[in-house]
Amino acid sequence: MSRKPSSPPANPSDLSPQEARDRFLEKRSMENSDKTIRSYDNRLTRWVHWCEERGVERVGDLSGWLFDEYERHLRAEDNAPATVKGKMTAVSQVVQYLATIEAVDEDLPEKVHVPKLTRSQETSDTMLDTEDAKQLLEFYRNDPARFGTPPHAVLEVFWNTGCRLGAVVGLDLGDYDPENGYLDFNHRPESGTPLKNNEEGERVVRISEPVVDALDTYIARERSDKRDEHGREPLFAGRQGRVTDTTIRSWTYQGTQPCLYMKCPHGRRRRSCKFTERSHASKCPSSRAPHHIRTGSLTWHCDRGLPIEVISERVDADPDTIKRYYDKADRHRKMAERREEYTADLDIAGIGDEEDDS
Repeated sequence: MSRKPSSPPANPSDLSPQEARDRFLEKRSMENSDKTIRSYDNRLTRWVHWCEERGVERVGDLSGWLFDEYERHLRAEDNAPATVKGKMTAVSQVVQYLATIEAVDEDLPEKVHVPKLTRSQETSDTMLDTEDAKQLLEFYRNDPARFGTPPHAVLEVFWNTGCRLGAVVGLDLGDYDPENGYLDFNHRPESGTPLKNNEEGERVVRISEPVVDALDTYIARERSDKRDEHGREPLFAGRQGRVTDTTIRSWTYQGTQPCLYMKCPHGRRRRSCKFTERSHASKCPSSRAPHHIRTGSLTWHCDRGLPIEVISERVDADPDTIKRYYDKADRHRKMAERREEYTADLDIAGIGDEEDDS
């Protein structure tokens, strides 16, 4: 994200909140993807506007009182706890940057309160359940007219690999090896398709035979033989070249609606339901976004008993993140998974029963 640079003030403390935001974003753009920078920008723009409304013209006037007032303002707007945390985290990072360039006192970052959330506040239970995924995939695999269509092909990839939306967008035709059954995810920021974790996110992921069959059919029947603006051949290509994340998101919203294979659980008639239209599909209560499919996929991977470390490498996620955000197993199932030799006879009354009393 590029902004027209302005002449910096002689004293860094005289930077306006807007100038501070722009300098921060410029610096972070050297390390983060465009998507991450856009996220920072969205979170910080509200803070800049709030500062302007409060008459804060220079960062040297920032204070713990103002940070507390801004947090109270966010809560008063009925933002979700996770939203408040995200916005305050962004402000905290800007203030830390300002401290490093000596625009504010070095102890000012400590005065930005970033709220801590409970696990229920941090995570969402919205996901594509395993049973729903199974029925959807069986429907697509057994319907010749829908087999290999874009919604089917991307659903197979998302579910089987547990990958992120950006990873699917960035796949090239050459990243798909049907003979050996794998997808090769690559970090290519110079041509517009970075991975979230940069080079560390590069990996080769084996895919199952049904996924290969779906992709082969998609390529033969549905894929447009187009190159993108960088001359690359996208795996998922439309008439304009590489499809966007918005297009793939719409495919998943339309392609995960349960009324495809069963009676609508919300009492609607599919023929007259506007949620079946591309522009309204995201509003269907039962449709699922790519992230919801990833959440369900990672849970399914965990349920199949794969070691967390193996899942971590396959889906490019930190093991602790998988445990905290994606393993949605209930407490009773988790208890049953614990090794019985350690816990079955764990009782304080048994302590010392076998000790020698002599």
